[in-house]
Amino acid sequence: MAIKEEDRTKVGQENTEQQTGENKELTGEQPQGEATTPEACPPEDAPEAGKPEEEAKEQVDLGVLMAELEKAKKEKEEYLQTYLRLRADFDNFRRRSREELAQAVRQGKEELLQELLPVLDNWERALGSTGELENWRKGVEMIFEQFKAILANEGVSPIPTVGEPFDPRFHEAVLREPSAEPENTILEELSKGYLFGEKTLRPSKVKVAAYDPDLASGKEKE
Repeated sequence: MAIKEEDRTKVGQENTEQQTGENKELTGEQPQGEATTPEACPPEDAPEAGKPEEEAKEQVDLGVLMAELEKAKKEKEEYLQTYLRLRADFDNFRRRSREELAQAVRQGKEELLQELLPVLDNWERALGSTGELENWRKGVEMIFEQFKAILANEGVSPIPTVGEPFDPRFHEAVLREPSAEPENTILEELSKGYLFGEKTLRPSKVKVAAYDPDLASGKEKE
């Protein structure tokens, strides 16, 4: 039976397609017309693909942290050195202040002693004098006035007492006596007190009045 030309052409095309399909199977290609399934083409691993980028970012962050750490260490060292310098300066200032204060105290004492030495000289002359008693007395009074002048020059002054109202800041009451004077009026000075500027060096010991109405009325009658 003779094969028609059309049939031979169809058979040849089928053989060609079959051979082409086998070649594609060998090379891993998908035959035309067939859809790719998930099993045939697995998806790419996304985390594995982004891992190098994450590692690079972590390295950059670590570098920044190390730089900030070195900067912090440098600042800490600068602050420490500044603190040590300030502490040394303060210690030197405190030492100099103590020395200057001690020197000022010594200088003040020396100046006061230099002023007192002439008084001592005059006392020696007075004790060695063999003149008349009245002249000797006048000499002692002059020495006394000289000494008081030195004290006044240094800011020392006597505390007022007799006739003044009693003030516990300046006076020390030793005795109380009935009197026609107002209560707590100072009647007598038993020991002189002194001020140094406005500070009490030594309070005055005094006798104060205890007001007695009978004495007051008797004084009025007189």
